[in-house]
Amino acid sequence: MKTYKILLSALSYLLFSNLFAQQNLNDKLLKINNKIDSIVQTKSRQFEADLKHIDEQLKNKKISRKEAEANKKRLAKQYAEDLDFAIYKLTGDLKRVSNKYYIIDSIFNKRTTYRIRKVKLYNKKHAHKKVPKKRNSHSYLFLSTGLNNVIDKDKVESLEFSLYGYIQSRFFEIGIDRKTNLLHHKAFLTYGFSFTWNTLKPVGNKYHVVVNDTVQIAEFPHQLERSKLRHIWLRLPVSLEFNLPSAYKRHLQVSAGVYGKFRLTTKQKLTYFSNGDSHDEVLKNDHLMPNFAYGLTGSIGGSSWSVYGNYDLTPLFKNSSKHLISLGLKWRL
Repeated sequence: MKTYKILLSALSYLLFSNLFAQQNLNDKLLKINNKIDSIVQTKSRQFEADLKHIDEQLKNKKISRKEAEANKKRLAKQYAEDLDFAIYKLTGDLKRVSNKYYIIDSIFNKRTTYRIRKVKLYNKKHAHKKVPKKRNSHSYLFLSTGLNNVIDKDKVESLEFSLYGYIQSRFFEIGIDRKTNLLHHKAFLTYGFSFTWNTLKPVGNKYHVVVNDTVQIAEFPHQLERSKLRHIWLRLPVSLEFNLPSAYKRHLQVSAGVYGKFRLTTKQKLTYFSNGDSHDEVLKNDHLMPNFAYGLTGSIGGSSWSVYGNYDLTPLFKNSSKHLISLGLKWRL
């Protein structure tokens, strides 16, 4: 038992001393990296000021354009050498701290003759690994939820006189989006599939009934506690999505597109009171809903969430001028 305690103590000491040494090493590397950044920034500011002075001399015709170009090249070479030497002096400290890190980035960018590149620190064990290419397509699981209602004869003002409750009529959607890069990660083609649960709840003591090959909202003969028409769809959207610059670091994403959807099931659920007893009734029929519908979709928001809307171009019921409209929030997981 005594030997076991000694071994345990020795292992604990080695573990904590290693963690402390690693933390100390990281702190020293961070300080050296900060010094390098400070040197680069200072030299860059001086370099830009000297370039500006040469441009002013050229503007005031104190030197010719040829002399200005020669002075700029000589100045760039001088600053590159000075910066290289200043960082080289820190490299000795870097080697004394750890042999796992070294400076790999060039100081002078040849493509833009008069700019100094930022110097970075790299870990040797990762230096020779190939940088993975950015994937051209990504897939996302998403959830969306919000409110449903109907527009009559494509007139938005008809929402004011809707026979459905604004808060009670809701939708829930779960699916997969796939984004394919089209233009330098600024434009994407988005497509996928989803399952959508739509619910419509009439206002008052009313329910849906089929009369003469049309769907009407009629008064129910008993006292209703619940009346909702639920229809579930398999939805296939295709959209164009754009990254727009904003005042913040994150991009504003805007998308617009179309969708087609296939109806899976339609149910009307009723809960009502009759003779003092509560009754539940489920009516399973299509309520003259189309088996296939299509519409317009759009969203605006960030990379993980957006305000999301859908509008069915296909009428909600047969021989009807009512179109389903949905508005809610969408989250990409």
